[in-house]
Amino acid sequence: MPTTKDYRHLHDRVAARPGAGDRLAALREETLGEIGLFELRKALGLSQTDVAKGLAVSQAAVSQLERSKDPRLSTLRRYLDRLGAHLELVAVFDDDDGERRVPFTIGSG
Repeated sequence: MPTTKDYRHLHDRVAARPGAGDRLAALREETLGEIGLFELRKALGLSQTDVAKGLAVSQAAVSQLERSKDPRLSTLRRYLDRLGAHLELVAVFDDDDGERRVPFTIGSG
């Protein structure tokens, strides 16, 4: 089984390569773009109980939200607010001119 020392050595070797900083930053950004609610909460060092208290719901409700395949936007907005983030929606259109991104607002009509 690899040890922490082995990982540090590998990390140092990879980081020393030309352009590694840019490649690692791009991978980090890509990973954050695909992160789930569970991973986001864990990365911030919060427990489900911490989030539940801030939302005035049960820990089980937070667990259910994190596993949900189709959460309500209002619930997701509150969850992210509790984590210190805000929700932005963008409609992405692939057309002849390339990719067009349009910010999307709900409920401001």
